[in-house]
Parts: sequence; structure tokens; C-alpha cells
Amino acid sequence: MTFMESVQPSVDTVYDQVTTRLASLDGPGLIEELRALLGARLVAYLAGVSSTSTVTSYIDDAVIIPDHARERLQAAYTVAALQHQLGATPGLIQAWFQGRVPPLNDRAPARVIVDDPSFDRHRMISAAAAMVIE
Repeated sequence: MTFMESVQPSVDTVYDQVTTRLASLDGPGLIEELRALLGARLVAYLAGVSSTSTVTSYIDDAVIIPDHARERLQAAYTVAALQHQLGATPGLIQAWFQGRVPPLNDRAPARVIVDDPSFDRHRMISAAAAMVIE
């Protein structure tokens, strides 16, 4: 084991921390943290809304997040927060969410989350972690 391996937490440990944090977030908190990682435009896309002002309304608790949007946003948060905790910057995470990812059949992760509700979460999380640690 090298020095860096001994200092960096395992992906499983970080994943557990992220899912614990996700469970503690209310709707506005989820949106606020996700917006910090992905930006308002990408959060709006993932939520299926056409305006970033709706994202702000979610944070202000003025609009209730629909269940289908919440599920997609929670999936995106899990992946983005995992990448961030492993050392990726928000800019890198945003680029990854919008770029083609070979393990996802060269599709953008954001598109996979929006278009395919039954996507393979394990494959998405593995691809996300690989982007950071490779």
C-alpha cells in the first residue's frame, strides 16, 4: 500500500458517507447542495424543468419537488457528491455529467438519469468513481 492509498478513503466508505448525508437532506437542502456541484442549469435539466428559477423555487421551498424529479435528483446527488468527496471539482463533475462515458454506452450521465429511470446505478457509480481515481 502506498502513502496515498492509506490516506484516501475507499470508494465504499465515501459512498456510505454520501448516502447517509443524502438521507438527512430535505428537498431544499438536496437542491442547494446539488446546485453547488452541478450548477442551476444542469439541476433544472435533471429535474425536468425549463427554468433555473424553478430550481431557486425548490430551494426557497416555494415549489414542491415532484417525486419523479426527486428520484432523479437524488441519483445525481449520489454520483456528484461521491465524485466531489473523492476529490473532483464541481467543474470536472459538471463536464463528466454532460460528456460521453464509455461504461454508459457513450451516453452522458445526465441524459441516462433523465431518459432511463431503470438505469444501472451500480454501473453509474462505478463509472463516476473511476473518473476520479484513475
